[in-house]
Amino acid sequence: MLTGLSVSNFAIVDRITLDLTPGLTVITGETGAGKSILIGALLLGLGERWLSDSIRPGQDRATIELLFKLKPGQFSLLNDADILEDGELIVSRSLDKSGRGRVRLGGISTTISGLKGAVSKLVDVHSQFEAQSLLRPEIQLKLLDNFAGSEHLNHVSEFGKNVSKLRKLGEELDRLQKLDDERLKRIDFIQFELDEFERIKPQESEDEELHLERDKLSNVQKLAELAGNAKQALDGGDDFSGINSLVKGAGRELQELSKIDSSSKEILEYINTIEANATEANIQLSDYLNTLTFNPERLEEIEGRLAELEKMIRRHGNSLVDVFEGVEKYETEIKELRGSEKRISELDIEIRKLRETLGLLGIIIRETRESTGEKLAELVESQLADLALENSTFKLVQALVLPTEKTFCVANGEKTGFSEKGLDVIEFYVSTNTGMPAEPIKKVASGGELSRIMLALKVILAEVDSVPTLIFDEVDAGVGGRVGEMIGRKLAHLATKRQVICITHLSQIAVFADTHLRIIKSVEDGETTIGCTELAKRGQIEEIARMGSGDKVSQVSLKHAQEMLIQATKFKQSI
Repeated sequence: MLTGLSVSNFAIVDRITLDLTPGLTVITGETGAGKSILIGALLLGLGERWLSDSIRPGQDRATIELLFKLKPGQFSLLNDADILEDGELIVSRSLDKSGRGRVRLGGISTTISGLKGAVSKLVDVHSQFEAQSLLRPEIQLKLLDNFAGSEHLNHVSEFGKNVSKLRKLGEELDRLQKLDDERLKRIDFIQFELDEFERIKPQESEDEELHLERDKLSNVQKLAELAGNAKQALDGGDDFSGINSLVKGAGRELQELSKIDSSSKEILEYINTIEANATEANIQLSDYLNTLTFNPERLEEIEGRLAELEKMIRRHGNSLVDVFEGVEKYETEIKELRGSEKRISELDIEIRKLRETLGLLGIIIRETRESTGEKLAELVESQLADLALENSTFKLVQALVLPTEKTFCVANGEKTGFSEKGLDVIEFYVSTNTGMPAEPIKKVASGGELSRIMLALKVILAEVDSVPTLIFDEVDAGVGGRVGEMIGRKLAHLATKRQVICITHLSQIAVFADTHLRIIKSVEDGETTIGCTELAKRGQIEEIARMGSGDKVSQVSLKHAQEMLIQATKFKQSI
């Protein structure tokens, strides 16, 4: 439950701290005393939007802190029970004038969404605004589903997950189908490229080797001339001696020299090496000249092959390496593209099965809502009778969601539409006057009637709901004394199962308080602020009297207040 609320530098609040207890806590005060400020601060602590102009004038930062104390059986209400310390959770939220905010859960920084997710199941706030929300069919559906219980809520959650899955599969199918024409064209293009590659069958570095061979064939005459000149330099001619004959002559001279001076043998070895190399060069030149044969057919073949390779290279990049890399990518892409045909077929099957699953689950949800709705309507009518709406009739009207071209499922062999919550929509119908037909609640219910209908639903849902703290702000709006007493009794009954906090201006409700807090506005040193006092029995009697008779509290009003408290105590003891 909520055990503490601390507010500082918020609106006209300097600093105020409330220690909250189990049972029914009633907060009262004169009109304009600041009761609504406390509710506003509480809502901010629970994650509502905060504006920087709500900071107390002259201050740099406003801070709101909530303290929760949970029993072990309530730990599951939190997304992460590890943020608890000895079963307690401190929620802190602050905002400075520049608009920078800070949120902490158990001393750990978090986001607004993290805050809302953590405390959403700890507190339920009922206000005039929430009563107005009862006009929305989606809120009515939520209330019905909550009353149906956890198993039904699990079915609804599973339905929503399947709807989300169906939506994603449908989007994927649409995307693949829209790309189908482009996909087929792309497959044709890639297949052509792969066929060309297979036909040409290029080899690694083939173009470099062909360029070398082409250059050789194109220059046979020049090469033969150069090689011939080199060979003649080795062999010699009619008018000059060649390298071979000169080296041999030098060798003969050095042979004789070494016989006289043995130190010249090293020089002779050099000459012998030159002679051997010259002889080998001569042999290789002869062989080379024998290979130099002009072959126009081969040259033409090479030119044609290079033309094909160069055409392929231009389509892929700048070299054969780019060709091989491009073909590898094409092979991967065409495999994926052809795989999409299979994926489209798979998606069709998955979507069809999912539509059938939604239909089966949707029927279960619809039937549960129908039976639960009848039970809920009976209970609401009983509660409304206790709240001075004895002649009211209440019922829930169900209607199937109409199918569209893409948003449909199959239930009992028929197409039907759906939302994330199921196959149907529901709407509360009410009649508050005898003989009048029930109509949608948004057409016939007044503000006071809406508040009472919402209270009736809260009382009923308290039997199945696990929210530990219920807060009612202006639940008495638009009602008088007799109805106020009935509301007070309902709140007292609720307080036996939940912590209930109620802000009220009716003494008929305040008398049922287990704890009575009074908000007082005061002016000190030219500044307005508010404070809070927990009333003892005497103070409670005086506050009840003031609420019933205004500022002029008489002995009669005090006695009447005391009698009201006695009767309220007897009722609470009888619960």
